[in-house]
Amino acid sequence: MNMKKFGPAGWLFPKPVMIIGTYDQDGKPNAMNADCGGSWDHTEISLFLGKRRQTTLNLQKHGEFTLALANKDTMVGADYVGIASSLREPDKIARTGWTVEKAPDVNAPLFTEFPLTLECRVKEVLDDATSRDCYHLIADIVGILVDDKYLGEDGYPDIRKMNLICHETVHQTYIQLGETAGKAFREGAKLR
Repeated sequence: MNMKKFGPAGWLFPKPVMIIGTYDQDGKPNAMNADCGGSWDHTEISLFLGKRRQTTLNLQKHGEFTLALANKDTMVGADYVGIASSLREPDKIARTGWTVEKAPDVNAPLFTEFPLTLECRVKEVLDDATSRDCYHLIADIVGILVDDKYLGEDGYPDIRKMNLICHETVHQTYIQLGETAGKAFREGAKLR
């Protein structure tokens, strides 16, 4: 067996490209690109954010946010909000060209171009004494919004229609998710 060994790195794939939407203290919408987080439970998510970010300040003040999953159509704006800070570029959201509405069930912006958006409320902030720059939170998923054009015949989201992208951290690229490879909890039954 030939295997190349690498040192420690955050190479857990796929990493969804998540856009965190918040309002600042004046009610102005803000967004950031985050890829450190995921499911915590069936109705909870976990996120790791830097402490010195506008989004973190907004979360500390309001405690509610939206989490949109980026796709190929929203990739340019999604990447931009990851490299631009609203602390230095106050017109960040306007530059993306995104349409902003207030989310129905949380006090946070809804960017309507995204195929799927979670409405979230901070449940707990975990103290991480090992990192001075880590803001680790657990949030309840209050609701999920899906654009009708991404629903399947069964009325549920059809992920294949969404053209979702993930962040590939080895080469710093975005990869579009592809076709169905099999049925979860059924493929393994072939070995019984």
